[in-house]
Amino acid sequence: MATYGATFRQLRIGKNMTLKELADEQVSVGFLSKFETDQSKISVDRLMHLLDRMNVTADEYFFAQHDGYAMPQVPKVWSEMSAPNAVATLGSSFYYTAGLSNRGQWEKLARWQHHLAERASSTPTMGHWLNLDFAQLLLAQHQQADPRPFVQRAITYLRQIDEWSIYELIVFNVFLQGMSVPDAQQLALSAKHKLVSQAPLSEIAGMHHGFLVTSFCFFMNRTRFDIAEELLGQMHSLHKEQSPQQSTGDFGMLILWCQGWLTYRRDSEERGHSQMKDALTIMRLCEEESLWRLYAAFSERIWQTKDDHLLYHSRLMA
Repeated sequence: MATYGATFRQLRIGKNMTLKELADEQVSVGFLSKFETDQSKISVDRLMHLLDRMNVTADEYFFAQHDGYAMPQVPKVWSEMSAPNAVATLGSSFYYTAGLSNRGQWEKLARWQHHLAERASSTPTMGHWLNLDFAQLLLAQHQQADPRPFVQRAITYLRQIDEWSIYELIVFNVFLQGMSVPDAQQLALSAKHKLVSQAPLSEIAGMHHGFLVTSFCFFMNRTRFDIAEELLGQMHSLHKEQSPQQSTGDFGMLILWCQGWLTYRRDSEERGHSQMKDALTIMRLCEEESLWRLYAAFSERIWQTKDDHLLYHSRLMA
């Protein structure tokens, strides 16, 4: 599997940027060279800063990191890593696990879960246990089993942290779907505090989008249309308030799709179906192929059933 530095170098070359063009007051040419050749680690703040300069999203970076690899490795000693580097690594593992679930690759996910169990047993760190819990959570939901045993560790961990970092936001986002409504509402306050207090950071802006979409899906699953409508209003407000650099086209498409879903379930199936189809059409026209494929599949599942409680979805960024 490619290293973080090697993936970064591949993307930089693809953008036709030299090390000198990319370097600035925060990151020197020498540091970049060492990072790309795996002689130096990088914090998540610096990495996100560099990705912004290359006009590459965190989604694109982590998908490039894992594309084509059936068994990505996780760090041998997570506890020895700095928190920012742990964020990047754990985030990519969650992406990979969620990707297997989204594509319906359940046998591969079961093998991956077995691999994670061996890792957690040999190196029992919080990071390894959360990786394992998330895989078990998705498998339990697929088998229509009780997911609650696999979210308790994440809930306990998050309650112990007074001031969340990006890492805690990621953990909350991916484990939200298995939580009870009271737990979700309580922990969402800590998540929102972090998102609002550091809103100027572009990676936080993207995570705010993902947080709202994930939360909306969570409350739609539980037929709490009143709370889902409040979250939809927050999406519209955030989309208007953010600068062009912070706001993204795909977030606007997701808002339209979410509006259609709420309308379909609560008000008018015909009108909601039309709104969801419009959002999917815009995704196709804007060549957001991966986004279109994912939400087209979700839409079909929604239209084929009267109950959304088995539709689980989370976005780290949007």
